[in-house]
Amino acid sequence: MEAADLLCDSLFHWLDNRKECADKLLEMAQELENVHLGSNIAQGIGAAAYVASIISTASVAGFLTGGLALPLLAVAAAVGTLGAAVSIASPLVEAGISRKTIKRVNKLIKEDEEVGRRIQKQLQDLKDRCGGAKLGDHAEELDCEVTSQLMCALARRNNTHVPLDFLRAFNRATFYRHLTPGGLAPAEAESFICQALDLDRVPVIKSSLKVLDAIGSDRSLNNLIVTCKELVKRKQISEASKFLRDSARDILKGQQELQEQLDAMLEIIQKLFQMKNLINDLGEYSLSLTEDEQKIVYHIMGTCTDNRVVSWLQGVTHQTEFVNLLRFVLENFGSITENLIEPGRGDIHIVIVAHGSIVDQFMPAGFLVPTDNIKDTILYSPWNCSIDSSAAFGIAQGNIDLTNRQFYNLNPEANNMVYYEPNPLPDRWNSMRESLHNIPGILLSPVTPEERAWAFFHQLWTDRSMEIEDRIIIPYHVPQNGVNAFRQIPLYMLIFVISFVLKFYGKTATVHLAACLDHAGSPPMSDEWRTQYAFTSDGTHMTVNMDDRNMNPMLFRALRSLFDRQEP
Repeated sequence: MEAADLLCDSLFHWLDNRKECADKLLEMAQELENVHLGSNIAQGIGAAAYVASIISTASVAGFLTGGLALPLLAVAAAVGTLGAAVSIASPLVEAGISRKTIKRVNKLIKEDEEVGRRIQKQLQDLKDRCGGAKLGDHAEELDCEVTSQLMCALARRNNTHVPLDFLRAFNRATFYRHLTPGGLAPAEAESFICQALDLDRVPVIKSSLKVLDAIGSDRSLNNLIVTCKELVKRKQISEASKFLRDSARDILKGQQELQEQLDAMLEIIQKLFQMKNLINDLGEYSLSLTEDEQKIVYHIMGTCTDNRVVSWLQGVTHQTEFVNLLRFVLENFGSITENLIEPGRGDIHIVIVAHGSIVDQFMPAGFLVPTDNIKDTILYSPWNCSIDSSAAFGIAQGNIDLTNRQFYNLNPEANNMVYYEPNPLPDRWNSMRESLHNIPGILLSPVTPEERAWAFFHQLWTDRSMEIEDRIIIPYHVPQNGVNAFRQIPLYMLIFVISFVLKFYGKTATVHLAACLDHAGSPPMSDEWRTQYAFTSDGTHMTVNMDDRNMNPMLFRALRSLFDRQEP
């Protein structure tokens, strides 16, 4: 079992133990009420020590009522503070309390102490697994990750599978939204989330570490013990009995409130489970949105912190395009073999094949690495440069050689191709994660049924043969039943949708682009292109010497039709 599952089981054990402990307190109170007022001082002191040990538990429970998920962490810290069972048998038996009750109470206190130590250890193990030592000063990041892991364990415990990445993204967009700037204003984002999940409001939770610090610094327990002793010393047995009943009520209240918090967490898990099913069960391509599809859009708008994505989605027609794009990516992932996405296999590589062009609107390169599950996005040709089928096939197979690239430009006077190499030409591919400069916007246009390449890509998709080892090839081609549903889109939107779908598989991916990057009528921006990477003059294309190992003839014919504009 994972660390979070072990901790979750221990917390439920603790809840059950506390419930029985409260019941026994009430039983003790009833028996104390039958004790004669003539009990001696020694008996009174013994009873006081017993009462105090139980009340310590109730006092701690009183602190654990704030927030949604984090009382779990507060409980984990608090339960370990309960002291060992006191010696109570002889004086309390003489006072009229049964040996059976005393024996059971002693056992409960011992179990509570053992569970407390176990929870402390399991909580520390979970913190370590969540990168506690590495996060260090970033305590709220640790809070967020521990809470997400616990919610995922709770989902598994209740046979409601919600992927960890999906829960983590929701928590960062709600309880820990301040950790990731961007997106809509908090109030507007909450409104969209509530509409998406049919919630009256998004719960607010506190920092777990602040709760732990507050509990650790409390000194009120000593006063409770003193009060209990004084009650019995003064032979105020009825007051001591009332104190027991009040303590039992407080324990039950804390136990009930914690159970309600767990139930609230489960409600959120159920809502996210329903959202996951809405996404997985999208129907045919459409030019309008159903009510359920609108909920999906609201969920994205409320939880996304990428300003450019949110801005794009605010267009009504774009919302329909987004849902169709989501269908498209889900269909492509649906054909992936199980061994490629099985846990522990590692990162996957996704190759996007499309018509491409660049515009004179610039943005940070990091926009093409929008989430943690996108490890990088790699571009291959310089700016304002096309690629041919050989280069595209090398990108698709993953064996394109940096030292093997060649550049040619059409000489209009001689009507032939001449060698042309950019100067300078970087000795690396264009990594978006490593780039510190802005890049021109990249637009992708779909391959349509009127093009020769479409039939090849459609056949490849039908045959489920768009994988090469650890690489998934996604051609941006119009589905046969959605000809009017696809338009030119920004590359960052397709990558965002891919990152969203990856959350359902718990996988990370590197994206590779096999597309031309010529400026296609937009104003040339030579200085900016050169600063970010490199550029070529108009009409230049990049090629490589073919490596025909593991050749997929159908894929090569499709790429040749798309990039070379000639009969295969």
